[in-house]
Amino acid sequence: MSTTHPQESLLHRSRHGDADAFGALVRQHAGRAIGTASLMLGSYDDGLDASQEAFARAWRRIDSFRGTGSFYAWFAAILRNVCIDRIRRRKRRTHASLDEVHPIADHADGPAALADRSEQAERLWRAICELSPPHRDIIVLSHFQELSYRQIAELLEIPIGTVMSRLHAARKALRDKLAGGQA
Repeated sequence: MSTTHPQESLLHRSRHGDADAFGALVRQHAGRAIGTASLMLGSYDDGLDASQEAFARAWRRIDSFRGTGSFYAWFAAILRNVCIDRIRRRKRRTHASLDEVHPIADHADGPAALADRSEQAERLWRAICELSPPHRDIIVLSHFQELSYRQIAELLEIPIGTVMSRLHAARKALRDKLAGGQA
């Protein structure tokens, strides 16, 4: 009996060009990836597109995965970069806010519904979507991507103090929305 963890086997096979093994990794992590990207980008469709692009990049770069951490942590860095690139492209195209460029739709097939379709998850999703783009991004990066303040500061190109104050304000805004039943 093999003592190799199934994911380690899939990673080993993927690094040796086995597309089916990589497909299994994609299926394992697709829901989480789509949900995270959707939260960062503000819409399910954009999240789906970004996730597909990130998985394609990961496949092309699978040899760079060292195996010292989890596959998802490595992949999440790729996904995060894809999302940040898309956000930056939006900002370059127009000076409008992210909400004006891509209004947040009220779809039942959004990431929260895919995650567990519970009323609480749906309320949380709506509340996060109603946050301003800077607050929404900081919540996603901190709580869903589990990045450190330093990592968020580097990614968003803002000082650590701004990360801390923005996260504090974002958490308060989210608490207020959830407590007030606005979401």
